Amino acid sequence: MVPNRLYRQAALLAAVCGCAAGFASAAPTLKLDTGEVDLATLPDAKHPGLDQAVVLPRRVVIQLDGPIDQDKRAAIEAAGVVLGDYLPDFAYIADMKRARLGALTALDFVAHVVPYQNEWKIDPELVTREVFSSDRKDLAERGLIASHAYLFPGSSITDTTNKINAIPGLDIKLTELEGDRYLIQLTGSQAALKQLASLEAVQWVEPAPELTLRNSTNRWIVQSNVNGQFPVYDAGIHGEGQLIGIMDGKVRVTHCSFTDPEGDPIGANHRKIQAYFTSTGSDFHGTHVAGTALGDNGVNNDTRGVAYMARMVFDDVPAFSFSSMNSRLNQNYGAGAAIHTNSWGNDGTTAYDGLARAIDFFSFNNDDNLVLFAVTNTNNLRNPENAKNCLAVGASQDTPSQGSFCSGGQGPTADGRRKPEIYAPGCSTLSASSSTTCGTTSLTGTSMASPAVAGAAALARQYYTDGYYPTGAPVAEDGFVPSGPLVKATLLNSAVDMTGISGFPSNREGWGRVLLDNALFFDGDSRMNLVWDVRNAAPEALSTGDVWETTIVVPNNFSDSFKATLVWHDAPAATNASFTPVNNLDLEVVAPLVGTIKGNVFSGGQSAAGGSADTLNNVEMVLLSSAPAGEYTIRVKGTAVNDGPQGYALVITGDVAEATLGCSEADLAEPFDTLDIFDVFAYLDLFNAGDLGADITGDGTLDIFDVFGFLDIFNAGCP
Repeated sequence: MVPNRLYRQAALLAAVCGCAAGFASAAPTLKLDTGEVDLATLPDAKHPGLDQAVVLPRRVVIQLDGPIDQDKRAAIEAAGVVLGDYLPDFAYIADMKRARLGALTALDFVAHVVPYQNEWKIDPELVTREVFSSDRKDLAERGLIASHAYLFPGSSITDTTNKINAIPGLDIKLTELEGDRYLIQLTGSQAALKQLASLEAVQWVEPAPELTLRNSTNRWIVQSNVNGQFPVYDAGIHGEGQLIGIMDGKVRVTHCSFTDPEGDPIGANHRKIQAYFTSTGSDFHGTHVAGTALGDNGVNNDTRGVAYMARMVFDDVPAFSFSSMNSRLNQNYGAGAAIHTNSWGNDGTTAYDGLARAIDFFSFNNDDNLVLFAVTNTNNLRNPENAKNCLAVGASQDTPSQGSFCSGGQGPTADGRRKPEIYAPGCSTLSASSSTTCGTTSLTGTSMASPAVAGAAALARQYYTDGYYPTGAPVAEDGFVPSGPLVKATLLNSAVDMTGISGFPSNREGWGRVLLDNALFFDGDSRMNLVWDVRNAAPEALSTGDVWETTIVVPNNFSDSFKATLVWHDAPAATNASFTPVNNLDLEVVAPLVGTIKGNVFSGGQSAAGGSADTLNNVEMVLLSSAPAGEYTIRVKGTAVNDGPQGYALVITGDVAEATLGCSEADLAEPFDTLDIFDVFAYLDLFNAGDLGADITGDGTLDIFDVFGFLDIFNAGCP
């Protein structure tokens, strides 16, 4: 079989099933934070009444009959339409300023063209969200709400602020440019804020978020889970060359975990600190967090950080807005940090707001990076750990109870996605104390777990940059810069079930507790790893209908588990979308004796055949606790790529190897690189044995169409 192939199947799917692949049915509804909308009840330029013409404003919603592809996008843009944010299902906010309406409505795949409604612009939480900080309570006592108003791209900030200033009871505090649109921070009464919906330039108004802090892990737990064994350190990986971005309370730079004995100033030559973008100071929380991730006091014990040879890029917690969060992440990335750990959040909401969108926007557009967030310590998942592209971290107990829960809000997110995703010890964690120059203190919470996972992420990243893949030993020529999705996939692939929490995977433990050695192959290990890393800008990135496929082998029967982990950084959702997934990829594995397995279909703690493809999560997993020998077909499907192309990362671990293949999919027997009767016999042996390696059509069953397919490939000969 061909080891790696990318092919387009949209036309075939349409011909075979008469439908469009996607997240859901193509029913004319929008899934918005303000409620689900039936577009058939609204004035529609695609279907005007017999006695009425539909007058369209500049901004409309265009809904298609299924996922967009490159040809559909080109046809819409040829009509002069500027497509903006994606809205589920299959819809876009569009700018009609220079559009030719007749050319747009003539497109047969355009289902609806409706005006953007004012009632879609106000977040229902604007008046229901509880406030807890003293300044917000003071505002509430005066009948005021701190809010963020987002403008449509291309809107005039001067004209809009003039109109806002004319509304009594509104007070503009700040205006910021966030990518292609402006954010206005303001306060006002409930009645005054609702008047913003009448302004054509305003897209969305939501409550301004509030800050909550989320208060050195045993390093062997995150590496091997065997006391005193450090296989990653033993292989020569300690965080060298890695920079971790930390946004928190001020780190005490005079603590011995962060000082430079040579006296070098903060910068490129400093032992521990690459950049410190604020005035220095001393905060117990920030100092403890930094010590857990990368602190090194020179003593080889558990008071060292997980990636103790890594260095730090530091700044305060940003203001809670899209612009501040995106700017701060870009600043730290510009200083060299590609791993970013955050032990704070907004416990006042579960909304997917500007803060969460900023994380997804940054991650989607800067795919070298991985952003981590400690989840809330309250009972239920909050914000911004509900961002799609961050790695949401909960806290397990410490030894000897590391398989048990310590702290962390339970998912799912408001739209049903699985969070938290991974755990690390965070109970009674010993790390640097800000009240001393070289002492330690114990703290508990998810704040302690996130930097531990960030340290593990730095070790995983060094594994790739220093060229340990694929040989298991450092080979400089093999080194490459991994994407954030690849680092995330590596961590999640390594994770183990927390036996103290019932059910796996679950919305309590996610994919389990990090155990890094599970996913890193070193010379002499029996467990292997295979990785693929495709950036958004790569030619191999997927559009709607694309399928990437490869074949691997498990040489030994039931010798080890098989685990495949697919991760992609999704595009940010629209401001008022209640269903935040934009691009849907699907993982599929065809395994001997099992059949076709869809990602995230689990039963009894491992994958099972059947079920439905996951339309929600941008992490998909296939796990067999004991893998049968034979060929495995691996597919990544571009089921619905509404803002693409879409890159991805795939990590496979176990007793696995890339298939040794001949010149074509029909070249199954020696001598390879030629097609002869022995290849036919080999195929028939597979077919008669019921081996799904003979499933040429990829439908999970063996029938005459597979034989015809094989003969077509055989008769085509070697390329």
